[in-house]
Amino acid sequence: MISIKQVDFNGIDSLEYVNEPKPNVTNNSVLIKVSVLPVVPTDIKKESNPNATSEQFGKLPRTIGVAGVGKVVAVGINRDKNLIDKRVFFLNPAGAFSEYLLNQNKDWLFELPDSISDNEAATLTATSLVLKKEIEESTFSNVLITGANSVIGIYLLQQLSSVNKNIYPLVTPSSKTYLNDFLPDIQTYTVADIEEKFDSAIVADIAGNMSILKDLSQNITDLLIVSITIMKQTEFSNFKFVHESFDRITYEHLIKELSNNSLKALVGQVFKEHDVKSAQHFLEDNHSRGRILVKF
Repeated sequence: MISIKQVDFNGIDSLEYVNEPKPNVTNNSVLIKVSVLPVVPTDIKKESNPNATSEQFGKLPRTIGVAGVGKVVAVGINRDKNLIDKRVFFLNPAGAFSEYLLNQNKDWLFELPDSISDNEAATLTATSLVLKKEIEESTFSNVLITGANSVIGIYLLQQLSSVNKNIYPLVTPSSKTYLNDFLPDIQTYTVADIEEKFDSAIVADIAGNMSILKDLSQNITDLLIVSITIMKQTEFSNFKFVHESFDRITYEHLIKELSNNSLKALVGQVFKEHDVKSAQHFLEDNHSRGRILVKF
C-alpha cells in the first residue's frame, strides 16, 4: 500500500510516496480502506519547520494527516462485526495518509449516515468548537475573527449563530464575496473596515498574521487574542494558544449537525490519485475556498 511520509523539513516537494505492507488486523483493531483525506495547513507547517509543533508525533519519518474517511474491510474479534462494509470517519493524529489504516481506538471511529457524503465528512474539524468555547467563556461582548473565510472560520461562524455577542468576521477584500455567498446573512469586514475603537474585544485568530493582529490592537484597549496558529509570540501580553482535543462526543455532535443540515460542509478542490503535493501547493497558494481533499 502507499503511504505519504514526511522524511525531512525541506517542504512539500520532499514528501515521499512509500510502499508499505498492508496492516494486519489484530484482535482489537478495525482495518479501513481509505477513500478521501483532508489537506490541513498544520501538515504544511510541520513539513518545513521542526519547531512548528510540540506534539509527540513530530518525529520523522511520519505519515502525514490526522483524519479521513473510508470503508471498513476487516475487524478484529473484539470489535463490532457490524462495521464491515460501513463508511466511517476516523481520527488518527499519528498519521492518516495511507491506502489502508488500522484503527485501534473505538473513540476515534465514527459510522457515517447515508445523508453525509465522503467529501462532506472529510471536512469535519472540531477546532472551531475550541474557539467557540473560548468566545462563550470570555467576558468580552465584541468578537473579531481573523481568517473568517477559512474552513474553520466558516464552521465557527455557523456555530456562533446563537451566541449573543457582536461578531466581526474579518477577511481579505477578495474573500468577501465568497463568504457572503456561503453565509449571506452574515456581514463581513476587512481590517480597513474596522474604524471604531473598542473598549474590549476577543480576537479569535485563525489567520495567524501578526501584522493583522497588530493593526487590530491599535483600536482595542483591553484585548485578548486566542490563536490556533501562533504558538509563541512576544508582542501581546494577553495571548493564548489553543488546539483541538480529539473528543468523541464533539465529533458525534458535528456529524449529527451535518446530517440534519444545521451545519453546512465546506468542500473545496478535490485532487485524485494520491496527489498530495499538488493539493498542498494549491492550499498554500490560494485563498481558502473550502476544505481541500485528496482521493485515495
